[in-house]
Amino acid sequence: MAVMTFREFYTTVVPNEIECHRFLVAKGLLKSAEDNDPCHKCGTEMQVKRRKCRNGEWKSIFRCPKKGCQTTRSPRAGSSFFHFTDLNQRCNSGLTLCQIVELVFMFVLELPTQMVMDRTGRSNECVTDWFNMCREVCTAILKTKGKMVGNVQNPIQIDEARFAGRRKYNRGRLLAGDAPSALTDINSEVINNRNHGARVDGPWVFGLKNGNDCRYFYVHRRYRETLLPIIERECEAGSEIHSDEWAAYRCRTSRGFVHKTVNHQISYVDANTGAHTQNIERSWLDAKIKLLKKMRGVPLNHLQSHLDHYCGRLYRQDSPDLFLAMLEDIQIVNNRF
Repeated sequence: MAVMTFREFYTTVVPNEIECHRFLVAKGLLKSAEDNDPCHKCGTEMQVKRRKCRNGEWKSIFRCPKKGCQTTRSPRAGSSFFHFTDLNQRCNSGLTLCQIVELVFMFVLELPTQMVMDRTGRSNECVTDWFNMCREVCTAILKTKGKMVGNVQNPIQIDEARFAGRRKYNRGRLLAGDAPSALTDINSEVINNRNHGARVDGPWVFGLKNGNDCRYFYVHRRYRETLLPIIERECEAGSEIHSDEWAAYRCRTSRGFVHKTVNHQISYVDANTGAHTQNIERSWLDAKIKLLKKMRGVPLNHLQSHLDHYCGRLYRQDSPDLFLAMLEDIQIVNNRF
């Protein structure tokens, strides 16, 4: 996963507002003067001009050349990503194009929020909002992908995992799955000096993996009624699917799929069919290291967006530059939505 260096980024992408605008126009993220809408007052084709800001820097702006009109328009108008609007549909981000692109670059590098705040001088709310918008782009890109197609050489592997922390030295809160069999009430108090607090249950995540195409979904229960609609929505009919012998998967063959299973209590790879789930099991490890250890967990209301970000990054791992790939995804979302 290659990303351009800081020196290359600050010298070629965001040296100033004028060059940053030209870079975004060349990448198709902003409209050029030829593609921009004419003046809404007189209908004259607008031109790219420069305007000096209060801080002394120059920035690009669209201006009507007709004498007596001189109507101006922001170059970011028409972009659903860079034209950050408030409830009154006004561009109220308070950030320049260079500052926005810089936050996107920091997002691609996966730098911690505090480090980004120290490097850019932005507030915690600002960094968090723009990182959330970048994750929304990843979510939108995953929705544009078609169904997975699995074959004998490259089957679709499905599995579920619980994204919850692990107790260390038998201390801390017990997970719901660790409840003693004698206790029927899961909310009952545990009489044990090695444990404290009520027993909690971590979120379940259901995943499908086919090569670099990985899709994770946050689910409340791993029941058949929850998992089967996801499989039918994301997998092409007739595809070959590999999974473990979880009871919710047992009717896959009757629904038009070639379903092969492996019993993990016997082996990791089925000796007769060659079915295994090693690839998706390995991806669970990477996702948990990122979300549970490095980020120390994420809120449940943002868990799906973080999962989409991980899947989108895995999907783009063969790109020569992840930052340019992220800009391509932003362009696709702008043109589609």
